[in-house]
Amino acid sequence: MIHKNKEKITRTDFELFFREHHSRLYFFALNITRDEETAKDIVSDLFTAAWNNRDNIDSTKLCSYIYTGLRNRCLNEIKRSRRDTDIDCIRLPDIADDDGEAWLQRERRIEAIEIEIRKMPERTRLILEECYYNHHAYKEVAEQLGITTEGIKKQLQRAMAQLKRHFNKK
Repeated sequence: MIHKNKEKITRTDFELFFREHHSRLYFFALNITRDEETAKDIVSDLFTAAWNNRDNIDSTKLCSYIYTGLRNRCLNEIKRSRRDTDIDCIRLPDIADDDGEAWLQRERRIEAIEIEIRKMPERTRLILEECYYNHHAYKEVAEQLGITTEGIKKQLQRAMAQLKRHFNKK
């Protein structure tokens, strides 16, 4: 049997990967599990398992390994948990059926969107984060910022138009 030489995962590479991906992995797990502690535990356990198994993971496939592992751990937690959740059941099969490459492509698209969002004015970025990432109501965000809900809607419309313009160019 012929084995290709795998590139070993160095401590530096692993730490860099951790810093670059930890929060995104956490928010993805949180979005699925709807529980902060569960999401933290899943991501923490996943990184620990990856580090302990680093000798068996090709460094060029670390990203795929981690994201596939996260998806599987979240799905296993949902199956294990008998509590009611408000998981979007239509999306769940999509998540379960993704292979590592589809997962990476989705991650790259998310990263491109995040880069474009960082280019937006601070107030627009804050409104996007509060409404879409933190799932706060328009009214709640409007009250925090001292503007109307119509102001929130206009800011979000401008942000979406900017994203559409940017990604339709490509």
